[in-house]
Amino acid sequence: MAAPAEQQLIDSLKRIEPVKAVSTALLIRISALNPANRTQNHVHMTQTALNELIIRSQSSMHVMANNDIVIVGQGVPPRYLTETVDSVRRIFQSDPFAAARPNDFIRIFPLNRDFDAVMDYAKKSLNALENQHEDKREIPLAPEHLDAILRNIQGFNILKIIRRQEAIRISNDGFTSLFLEYFTSMADLKKAIAPDVDVLSNRWLFQHLSETLDKRMLGISRQLIAHTPKDLSLNLNISTIFTPAFEQFLSEMPEDASVVVEVQLMDIIQNTQNYTVARDLLHEAGHRILIDGLHPISFEFMDMNTLRPDLMKMNWSPALAKGEQTERLQEVDPEKIILMRCEDEDALRWGLTHGIHNYQGYFIDALTAAKIRKGCPNRKVCPASRCRTAKSVITGAMRAECLAPQRLDLPVEHREARA
Repeated sequence: MAAPAEQQLIDSLKRIEPVKAVSTALLIRISALNPANRTQNHVHMTQTALNELIIRSQSSMHVMANNDIVIVGQGVPPRYLTETVDSVRRIFQSDPFAAARPNDFIRIFPLNRDFDAVMDYAKKSLNALENQHEDKREIPLAPEHLDAILRNIQGFNILKIIRRQEAIRISNDGFTSLFLEYFTSMADLKKAIAPDVDVLSNRWLFQHLSETLDKRMLGISRQLIAHTPKDLSLNLNISTIFTPAFEQFLSEMPEDASVVVEVQLMDIIQNTQNYTVARDLLHEAGHRILIDGLHPISFEFMDMNTLRPDLMKMNWSPALAKGEQTERLQEVDPEKIILMRCEDEDALRWGLTHGIHNYQGYFIDALTAAKIRKGCPNRKVCPASRCRTAKSVITGAMRAECLAPQRLDLPVEHREARA
């Protein structure tokens, strides 16, 4: 899943630090305004006012959990910056805080002087977000809660919580799409129908909920297939592979497309025999199986080669760059590994050095969004950040606002030009 805006801001600042002498940050404190002036509609109006600056200066925009907006860019033209600030101030000219303290409402930070101040703001914002999650008291999941959730799910538009993320393969020639992974966003489902319940507190009840969500996602197979011209990947429980819903899903797949089924290692440990049967059934039908959510230490406790998966997802950790990897990991074919949670170039650099060519994560999302935008005839009126968000969904307002939505479904492909 994508990192929160607060973490993305920290990452952007780290990337721009080497050129901070010619870089600028713009902070718009919507959180300080009157409640009537900090609605989502006001946030969207502000983003629209910022679009031209972002496009012209190739800056990054971060909308924080409290609705503050931070823009970070290199070589931002002062004229564009001034014009943008004036535009945003006009939107909120009737707000008491914005009118009385205009320089506190919108602040411009030359990063050669104020880099530490902006980084401190970003870190405090992330801490506040994490503390907010910790302070929120939730009710442990009980059978009666599960019954209510399952009833609500039946009438819930599952498309609203379906998210997707592309995995790519990088080679000397460029990069190509490996598959589009589809999954249900538990955070969005929880927010919509069970905000006060800790759905992860009871493993067995959560398992039942997860299996129900599997079937609901398989039930919209036609929509998923319609938005996926190449291969797709699904996060499923092993038990779901043996259901009529999955059989029906496979029957609706185009003949020239294949499915990658992603299963968790814990599910395999508890259902090893079922995993073996499911893997063989998928292979016979021309599909693949993937072990998801592995950490470098996972390879120390189990020889993954004995499970004979087609692919394995391993979470990136900076500790890998320090040489902290197991001998078992070195025994695994790097062609079978997808390096997950790639947030920056360090992950790619380490992976390519170790023969890994398959990647997924926030940095990859930004890379594929930039490729989509480069070939889009409407790129001058739409920032790359919006492409990235719109690509991660198949319905909703963000996709509806896209001026070229058909491009969001295209499998990304980029070839390096040869001299």
